[in-house]
Amino acid sequence: MDTNETMSVDILAEENFTTTGDECTNELPTVQEYLDGLTLPIAIIIAATVLLSIGTFSIFFKNAYHILHRTPKQFKTKSILLLTIYPLITLFGVVSVSVPRAFFLCDTVMHVYFMICAYVFFSLCMQYVDGEDALIKSTDSQTFSLRTPPLCCFVPLFKRAPVTKNRLRFVRMLIMQLPVVQTALFLALNVVFVEDYPNFNRIILYFVPMIVISILLGVWGLNILVRMLAPLYSDLKLMGKYFVLQAVLILCRIQPLIIAAIVSSSISDCAFPNTLQVQKNAIFQLCLCFEMMVLSCWASLLYKSPSIIGPG
Repeated sequence: MDTNETMSVDILAEENFTTTGDECTNELPTVQEYLDGLTLPIAIIIAATVLLSIGTFSIFFKNAYHILHRTPKQFKTKSILLLTIYPLITLFGVVSVSVPRAFFLCDTVMHVYFMICAYVFFSLCMQYVDGEDALIKSTDSQTFSLRTPPLCCFVPLFKRAPVTKNRLRFVRMLIMQLPVVQTALFLALNVVFVEDYPNFNRIILYFVPMIVISILLGVWGLNILVRMLAPLYSDLKLMGKYFVLQAVLILCRIQPLIIAAIVSSSISDCAFPNTLQVQKNAIFQLCLCFEMMVLSCWASLLYKSPSIIGPG
């Protein structure tokens, strides 16, 4: 009798352990399931991201008005395209928090738009200096340098050199490959996400090296460009404009890893539909929306130059 009772207890304990483990599922809920199981913290996060998004859009419209009325005509379109990244990210952050199954699609849109902005930034810099020919004529013989982060350790033997058409073309190609390569990779990942979500986290590991290499090359090109131009055109605040753009990449790509580690170690309740993935994404999007509003405020100060009207 005692033996049977002991076996029964062991079986029940094993079943309870299995059930507990199954609660932390990777499955993403539908919108209806998500709303039916909505908790107060998640509801507060959704409301907060909406408010932060509205605030960021308000700042953007103010910035766009300033650019349209006070920025030289040739810089207007590209400046507005660069400033659009902050409200766009908050908008898709709200969508990502509200529709869990859309989180990777939203992440893809944010990621690809940043890559487009990287090339727009290059084009804007070339317009600032009146084109490549004018830049070549205005620089000295020791302006161009490949020894810039993040690949400075791999090219220590390259010395400073004069700016030439071929060297500028090399920088252009480093940056231009970003929207092309990253869009292709993320489109492929979206197909995997839709068709084989259970194995998505395993399959994405094969894409990571290509994504990282492409980003490193693109950031290297941007660093070469900015470090070449910033000392010559300090009034344009190129270093600051580059930083508020690069911060988007850092916050969107590195910050999720940190938040995922913190949430995974501190949250024990991950019952469906508020799974661990849903909670990690909600916290990440809340932080990201706040950061985009701050960056948008900072960018509004930087893009006041150049101006056709004096400061004031």
